Amino acid sequence: MLSKVRVKVYGKINLSLNITGVSGGYHMLDTVVASVSVADVITVRDRLDDKINLIFNADFTPQDNTVIKAVNELRKSFGPFGADIVVDKNLPLAGGMGGSSADAAGVIAALTRLFDFDKRGLNARKVCSAVGADVFYMLSGGYARLQGIGDEVTTIDCNREMGLVFICAEGVLTSKVYALYDKLGGDEAVDNDLLIRSLITGGRLPLGNMLFRAAASLNDNIKHNAEVLADLGLTPNMTGSGSTVYAFTDDPIGDANRLREKGINAFYAFTKPSGIEFE
Repeated sequence: MLSKVRVKVYGKINLSLNITGVSGGYHMLDTVVASVSVADVITVRDRLDDKINLIFNADFTPQDNTVIKAVNELRKSFGPFGADIVVDKNLPLAGGMGGSSADAAGVIAALTRLFDFDKRGLNARKVCSAVGADVFYMLSGGYARLQGIGDEVTTIDCNREMGLVFICAEGVLTSKVYALYDKLGGDEAVDNDLLIRSLITGGRLPLGNMLFRAAASLNDNIKHNAEVLADLGLTPNMTGSGSTVYAFTDDPIGDANRLREKGINAFYAFTKPSGIEFE
């Protein structure tokens, strides 16, 4: 039996984010997403008792601790267990790249391998759904279309690797972005069928995010960072509810370096065919 498991959980970007309505107090989504090569790293170790010892390497306390939620959901199914859990954060905080969902998915994946939960009847969809809408997607990652509240996952058969450059701004609260969206309205919706066809065929990608207007109204840096990417001749887009903006580029490393030389908080990444990688 294993005593330690270590897993990378990659972040995601929204190539599109359409809001199709509201149901039961939740905004309904139709979004195309992709995994990118910026990852949080989760390490779990077995303990001889039933305690959970959780350490984040970042100097912050999560407001919505999805890791503990994931552990509690696994305990409901399999009873008490003990583990030391270390979360090495690399994904931007409140950046719209799925960091909290990635951490939950990583813990579920790591503990499942450590304690053989899959052989003991794990219902991964049920556990993930109880933790967060897009946690189940983060377990598989890659290209996908998410609908409903983000829990309806349709995998897109595409291994296209593309480079990206990102610029981070101070985070914005998702709840505030959606509340302002309800007042202001949103940007134009993306034709997701066309976007998916373009992904598969290698064509030009129609990008967009209906929350951009609301998020940029709450944080001027989001609009400014999008303009910086446009000045490079790139097509900017925002991921999630903000605050990270990105653009696809043929020279991700060079573009990121040029922006950093100007004092801009930029980094680069590449799309990934999956969301989880055991080390």
